[in-house]
Amino acid sequence: MALPLAYIPVPNSVNPVVVVRASGVVLNSHVEVVPREGVDTVYLPKDLAYYVIEFKRRLEELLNRRFRLICRGNSTFKPLLYVAVTNGILRSLYGKLDEDVVSIAAGIDIELGLPVYIPALRFTELTRTHYVWRYSEAFVELGKVVEFKVLRIAGYSKLSTPYIIGREALVHLLGMLSLELSKAISRGDIVSIHRLIEFANGLWYSIYGLKTPCGGGPSTYVPSIGEVLCIEMEVE
Repeated sequence: MALPLAYIPVPNSVNPVVVVRASGVVLNSHVEVVPREGVDTVYLPKDLAYYVIEFKRRLEELLNRRFRLICRGNSTFKPLLYVAVTNGILRSLYGKLDEDVVSIAAGIDIELGLPVYIPALRFTELTRTHYVWRYSEAFVELGKVVEFKVLRIAGYSKLSTPYIIGREALVHLLGMLSLELSKAISRGDIVSIHRLIEFANGLWYSIYGLKTPCGGGPSTYVPSIGEVLCIEMEVE
């Protein structure tokens, strides 16, 4: 499975997203596409179901064809479930996914108003390594020298209105954070990875007022649909 690591959402900004492969994230999904019109059957959390149905509607308009969707699933990380279901739709219609198809889907995500880290998760279909991606650019593989294991995921709260001083400088800083984390993952520098996660936690507190995260081990926050999650993890 995969998570956006040290990604802090700032409205109306598009920064690189570092996506790490992580064990311990539960995901179960089933997707069936029937090539004729009919009533959709969607058994997903309510807020997630809305985006899946809207994604399907936009895709029908793009392809100028109608189909019936049958899907269900659950996950401790809702964005990953959304990506799994909608990528399942794409796979049923297009066959094997490639970067062009995934990029089309990413464009639909942005049109739906979803934060950029969600389309970033789609590229897990195309690589088995950690990677970094920025909207409208190709993803860059970071290798898999480092292993991430999620020990615990806990719902924390909804995000409050962000407290932002020096917007341009902050967006640049978050971009540099992603760049430095990418470099640390590529070279297997676990000390730097821990320091960068701690740095990100400080920004979570400064921007959203979220204090030191959960768990006795290394932990941080991950944005989810409608809330922010706290994850405790091991980095090896």
